[in-house]
Amino acid sequence: MKKQLLLSLLILSLFIISCSGNDDDSTPQQNNPVTTQYFHPPAWIQGSWKVGNTSYYKFTNDDFIYVMNGTSYKAILTQSAASNQTAKVDEIISDTDYNFTVTAGPSSGNYKFHKINSTQIQWVNGNNITLDKE
Repeated sequence: MKKQLLLSLLILSLFIISCSGNDDDSTPQQNNPVTTQYFHPPAWIQGSWKVGNTSYYKFTNDDFIYVMNGTSYKAILTQSAASNQTAKVDEIISDTDYNFTVTAGPSSGNYKFHKINSTQIQWVNGNNITLDKE
């Protein structure tokens, strides 16, 4: 009787041990969207800039916006990347200059800005137009 009880306990123990673990070692996958920061404007250029009374450009910490028609270059680059097209910004940043080339699909544009002082910048490749901070 003791042998049968011990054998039953042993079988029961083995059963409990073999069923106690989770055989599923797959972890749930999260598909987080990949976000890329294309623009890195220096602090001195961040803000809105105007010519006369007309808003022209806006720089945020991660975007370049042509205010005249509401074009966000970050949005254009994100759309290009989503359709497997080239989407990149090559930047040259200093204490007085912010120059970059935007490439979105087959199109590209080159922009050069120079700091005059804390309230004025010069759009160098825009025929040296002076922009005032709003």
